[in-house]
Amino acid sequence: MEDRRPRFELEHDDGLNAWSVAEYAAGPALKGLVHHYTDYWERTGGFSTRRELPIADGVMIFNLADPLEIVGGDGRTIRLGAGEAFVAGTHLRPALSRSTGEQAGIHIFLPIESVRRLIGVPLGQMTDQVVALDDLLGPRARRLGERLVQAPRAHRAALLDSVLQRRLAETEACAAQAHALRLLRTRPDLDIMGIARDIGWSRKHLADRVRDAVGIGPRSFRRLLRFHRLTKAIGDTPDWAGLAAETGYYDQSHLIREFREFAGMTPSDYLARSMPGGGLIEG
Repeated sequence: MEDRRPRFELEHDDGLNAWSVAEYAAGPALKGLVHHYTDYWERTGGFSTRRELPIADGVMIFNLADPLEIVGGDGRTIRLGAGEAFVAGTHLRPALSRSTGEQAGIHIFLPIESVRRLIGVPLGQMTDQVVALDDLLGPRARRLGERLVQAPRAHRAALLDSVLQRRLAETEACAAQAHALRLLRTRPDLDIMGIARDIGWSRKHLADRVRDAVGIGPRSFRRLLRFHRLTKAIGDTPDWAGLAAETGYYDQSHLIREFREFAGMTPSDYLARSMPGGGLIEG
């Protein structure tokens, strides 16, 4: 198995909370299908629950240590032991992750449409849900998790590359669907009907195909993309009016309304609960 060096490593220890994270690139054959992998470890003494904000990408995490509880945006809870994984459908509401001890895992960052291909389930059936990967893929998900638990950190990225490449090769991407998603991401100047015309689809067919791939319709997906851009751009002392203009909101009031809708809190609450290195403390 290839011994891969991380693109970067970070550590934090303030005497109460400690964590380390290493980011690994996905292999060249997965370009455009998987962004990267983040291998992490943490011990938390100051909190036990995180609030996970909605994002416009896919989320798949293998737990490698003590049990982890995940609460989806729909309020349902799943519990994962070492070697078990979950996948999240597109969320329009926050999810919660609850630590029950020392945590370690590997987070696979990938486009939401790659999740659709990996699990073989229309994502319109999974909006605001987190689902155990075993329930979707059966024993092969558990076998991969067991191998990840046993593998050294430097080998895990290559192991994931191999398994994900094989699984994605079993499915075919729809070129027109991929083009529609690309336009939604990169051409905010095009209205929904204009995108449908560009592809040769009706507006309804476009909505159905986008919902199949990402779990929500085109208009909601664009709103989520905008919120995702916003949360990535927030610094320690944000200029909210400036961020509103930069990320596509009408004004600061529009930003605050949508922030409350997606995050379940105000921007000022978000800053108050933010942790070093990213993430939000719940409560």
